[in-house]
Amino acid sequence: MANTRELALQTLIEILNEGAYSNRALNEQIEKNKLTDQEKNFMTEIVYGTLQHYQLLEFYAMPYFKGRIKGWIKTLVAMTLYQIIFLDRVPEHAAISEAVNVARKRGGEFNGKLVNAILREIRRHSWRDIQEVSNEQERLAIQTSHPLWLIRLWWKQYGEQKTKAMAVANNERVLVTLRVNTLKGTRAELMKRLEAEGVQCKVGNISEDALIVLKGNAVKTKAFEEGWFYIQDEASMLVALALDPKPNTKILDTCSAPGGKTTHIAQRLNQTGRVYAHDIHQHKIKLIHENVTRLGLKNVEVSLQDATSLVNCYNIGSFDAILVDAPCSGLGILRRHPEVKITKQPADIDQIIEIQKGILKAVAPLVKVGGKLVYSTCTVNRKENDKQIEQFINNHPEFSLDETLAQRMPESLADTIKSGMVQIFPDEFKTDGFFIATLTKIR
Repeated sequence: MANTRELALQTLIEILNEGAYSNRALNEQIEKNKLTDQEKNFMTEIVYGTLQHYQLLEFYAMPYFKGRIKGWIKTLVAMTLYQIIFLDRVPEHAAISEAVNVARKRGGEFNGKLVNAILREIRRHSWRDIQEVSNEQERLAIQTSHPLWLIRLWWKQYGEQKTKAMAVANNERVLVTLRVNTLKGTRAELMKRLEAEGVQCKVGNISEDALIVLKGNAVKTKAFEEGWFYIQDEASMLVALALDPKPNTKILDTCSAPGGKTTHIAQRLNQTGRVYAHDIHQHKIKLIHENVTRLGLKNVEVSLQDATSLVNCYNIGSFDAILVDAPCSGLGILRRHPEVKITKQPADIDQIIEIQKGILKAVAPLVKVGGKLVYSTCTVNRKENDKQIEQFINNHPEFSLDETLAQRMPESLADTIKSGMVQIFPDEFKTDGFFIATLTKIR
């Protein structure tokens, strides 16, 4: 699988050095090179595994990098160490030999010999002892491959125990979850259809609309083509429950792409009313259209628009409910996008908090009196979540937190709901880390 390792290295370079999204970069390489299922699975394992454990792999390798070592060589060494440490089915000698071949092909004989020397020197010694790091927060950051600034942030906001639990959970495998399209049939009916096509599922952990895939590729089924389900994390499915769309109402989804929450809201409206879905990126508008069409929804209107400019497009007080699924730091989806642990910086979060604030301020006038404003993020950071909402209410006293939110949420979340807000942590239900706040416009 030498070619697969070459592609894996190239994908990692694109993610780490060029800012590519892991899922997009990986899928592009897979499709372009027409990999077999075996090659695809192996490459996916290497790419995501290396990203997930990158800081730990660097910790093991760093003492053996003498002089100026090229970035791609460091990445290749980390990728190879991941195979040696975490993949039992890959013999150590094979992993090293293939790494040398990749280095030789990419950078010539000298680089091939250099990679060989580094890897064999590492393996002549015992693995570096993590206990040599005396500071507990620093040690946790390395062990779980999280940036130290993030460990410190969570430690301050949520405490030691929750920080450790989240950091460990973020390195677990992602569950593929499906949201049944209830306009097509029930969850039980979908499960039977998928089973007939070789896909085994079980019911979700928190959402009544969810199935968790245990075996098989659900996307390659007729059920998918016919719009029986949408792939969506369970925590994300709770947004439509929080919004609680009523028949024949007018709903605004300000940051809609790729359309998961839009289509769930439209689905719960049972083809009545109207959902106005917007996004700022043209290529994402296409994704929303595709998902709306595949699911057979007739009550969604999609168009390109900046959320902060929507007040210029609609009349004041014209919506029964508005969803702001805000752009965020993504600290709740590190299991799904492990590159965020490497590429995200604190300054990025400061910028995005201002964007969130601007969107909330811009769309607030569009909610009718008595209507709902739902704010959600896929992050675990109080500055972007409950603190953002507290500040919004202070500046907009015409809104208050909706204390009835708990009545619409699954019973399993009862202990996590507080004053119209719910924070789901990634260690609790094997979902993304997710925040939802529901507000009512009282005047």
